Amino acid sequence: MSELQELSSLTQSLVAVVGDEFVVTDEAERNYYSRDLSYLPHATAALVVKPGSVEELQAVVKHATASGLAVIPRGGGMSYTQGYTPQHEATVLVDMQRLDRIVEINAEDMYVVVECGCTWKKLVERLKAEGVRTPYYGPLSGMYATVGGAIAQNSLFLGSGDNHTVAESVLGLEVVLADGTLLRTGSWAHKNSKPFYRHFGPDVTGLFTADTGAFGFKARAVLRLLPVADTTLTMSFAFDTLEQMLAVQVEMSRLRLAAECYGFDPYYNATFEDKGFTFKQGISALKNIAKSGNSMFSGLAKAARVARSGKRVLRGVNYSLHMTFEGQTSEIAAAKLRTAHEICSRHNGVEIDNSLPTVFNAAPFDGVGSVILGSDGELWLPVHGFMPLSRVQEVGAAVEAFFAENRALMEEHDIRTSYLTCYSGTEFVIEPSFYWYDEVQQYRLDRIEPAFRQKWQGREAQPEKRRVALELREKLRDLFDAHGCCHLQLGRYYPYRQMMNNDALWHLLKGVKGYLDPAGLVNPGSLGLDKEDLA
Repeated sequence: MSELQELSSLTQSLVAVVGDEFVVTDEAERNYYSRDLSYLPHATAALVVKPGSVEELQAVVKHATASGLAVIPRGGGMSYTQGYTPQHEATVLVDMQRLDRIVEINAEDMYVVVECGCTWKKLVERLKAEGVRTPYYGPLSGMYATVGGAIAQNSLFLGSGDNHTVAESVLGLEVVLADGTLLRTGSWAHKNSKPFYRHFGPDVTGLFTADTGAFGFKARAVLRLLPVADTTLTMSFAFDTLEQMLAVQVEMSRLRLAAECYGFDPYYNATFEDKGFTFKQGISALKNIAKSGNSMFSGLAKAARVARSGKRVLRGVNYSLHMTFEGQTSEIAAAKLRTAHEICSRHNGVEIDNSLPTVFNAAPFDGVGSVILGSDGELWLPVHGFMPLSRVQEVGAAVEAFFAENRALMEEHDIRTSYLTCYSGTEFVIEPSFYWYDEVQQYRLDRIEPAFRQKWQGREAQPEKRRVALELREKLRDLFDAHGCCHLQLGRYYPYRQMMNNDALWHLLKGVKGYLDPAGLVNPGSLGLDKEDLA
């Protein structure tokens, strides 16, 4: 049978499983799904399939691998490290977004079972009605980002200040393996138990977190639950230097004071001033919160004042730090805020209006456009380092020096930079971003407001600016590695194998991959694991 005939036969088999409308053969649409946000090389998948149940997912994976095609999971598409981009055209890309059911909310045993194509926005809103939430509860892109994608990338942000990355919230998983077999982990694998406990013997659950889909398809996840805090308070401070702001964040990290504690540099501040934080957005979000009786507000008048001040709050600020404090009583939340206020003041910070964290907390998933494009529609592409607290100042200074050394080159090509700083428990992240003018891909345009979409679509490609920006990003990635940083969202971008200090771990991972996926067809290249590594 020819390759074309084999593909036609597979297409018919997949249509029989999921239905004709959920098998994508159109080339433009396949290319759309095959790209991430990275502007790095990719192939276009031969097929895109959208299963609607775990059983359909099992059948899709089984049919694809039996036909010798690679098979790759794709969640909300917010990856910028080639987490799901095909290496070659002989690939079935599996869009997981129809698997979005919230299967069980167990507020007695404090866990939730959710299909991994569910967005964080949908999950958070459903859990809120029950008075509970997951410890980590999503990235800023949670309107689109899925539970499974975040687990595969080991995401952090909302709730991470005192609850670490998403992997720490996972109690168990159902994973579809290369042959279609369904594997359960944690106490979910106990024949008479519930999915309440992660460590049913060795931590097999952990094997499938942060793997960027290299070992299998996350079908359902069990996540811990916490009661929603009775009181939430926010605070913002301005600092003259990066060193001052980082010192505050390190001290607060050790004390576990904040649910979120994130810092912005001057360019990020300007972006929120110009585009990302508008009166209309703020007043809409805050009205809803005020009506709900949330402890952040005493009424609509205060909500309106906070929203109106949003356009002015970051003007002229060098480095801004934004914090959220939670407590089951107002006294607990207030005590955390007072301690943080003293720390910020001791490091020469100046308190500013807390509009930005207030609105973020009220509507955490509504500002996707502010993080995937700059204030004038520049492309945005980040890189990051994940480090111990003892290295934060060292790495921060190295990043500043890198930008200074390359300032002339960046000015020549009109490339700008910013960085976000935050912590996850007692681990720290510095995430610089590069911005440059270039063609805006359709996937980004689809996720911003219509007025900005109309303004920025049709921009011409700028291959030379892009080349320089991508080279600088790669050099900064290598700088992080030289300082002993680890990475989340490994995908195909971070040189995982090259960072290891011996071969034992690599041999173990190859052995696991070879057992779970002997033909190397599940997301090949993720974690640097290719078919050749299994020979």
